[in-house]
Amino acid sequence: MEKSQSIFRKRPVRNQDHLTEQTSESPNPSHGRTRRFARYFYDRFIRLHGSPEQVAWGVAVGFFVAMSPTMGIQTLLAVPVAAFFRINKVAAAATVWLTNPFTAPFIYGFNYMVGAKLLGYPLNAPFFSNPSWETFWYSSKSVFVSLMLGGILSGIVVGVAGYFLTLGMVRAAREKARRLRRKKAIKKKGSNL
Repeated sequence: MEKSQSIFRKRPVRNQDHLTEQTSESPNPSHGRTRRFARYFYDRFIRLHGSPEQVAWGVAVGFFVAMSPTMGIQTLLAVPVAAFFRINKVAAAATVWLTNPFTAPFIYGFNYMVGAKLLGYPLNAPFFSNPSWETFWYSSKSVFVSLMLGGILSGIVVGVAGYFLTLGMVRAAREKARRLRRKKAIKKKGSNL
């Protein structure tokens, strides 16, 4: 019993230059880790090399490729495209992971519905009602064409949105960093006088 009480006792935690009391209990311990990971990813993403436009174009290319039905080779497609256009390859490679094994069914399902609606194909696959190789062959072509059309259209929309959101975020973050450096330089200059 004494051992379990020692686990949840209050312990001192170093915070800057003084000690504060903090309990080791947390309502959701993974919440802090998730926030730290998101903050770390955001900070690393904002500090990518290149102009804000190059980073934003890298994100746009990555999002466009992410919407295509090419899961498994998306990075192999996005990086050469980014290199060809001389935009940020890391941003392109990172953002293709929008489509991952967890999100792919939703993204590809949406892309299929958009493409099938525009092409006039039925939303249900005829293969399930008549399972034969001939039905599979003809329905697979319509599914692929629907996925490609839906992926291209949603890729354009998501890519354009990603470009402008990233451009604004990178510009704002870099301007904030520039102001902080200027403020520190002025403060350092003032303390030297």
